[in-house]
Amino acid sequence: MKNENLKSTTVRFTDSDLHLIDSLQEKLGLGMIHVIRLAIRRLAESENVMPAPSSLKKR
Repeated sequence: MKNENLKSTTVRFTDSDLHLIDSLQEKLGLGMIHVIRLAIRRLAESENVMPAPSSLKKR
């Protein structure tokens, strides 16, 4: 993550979304952004969506 260009964005969550995020944070010991990123990556993986070519480079 350190070398990636991060973009700022605003996202609105329902109370139900926030409850699920909070529960996952506690269970996994991760921060909110890490839970959200993990969820996005897991969904992409299950849907066979490949990451952008720039994220496939070896570090």
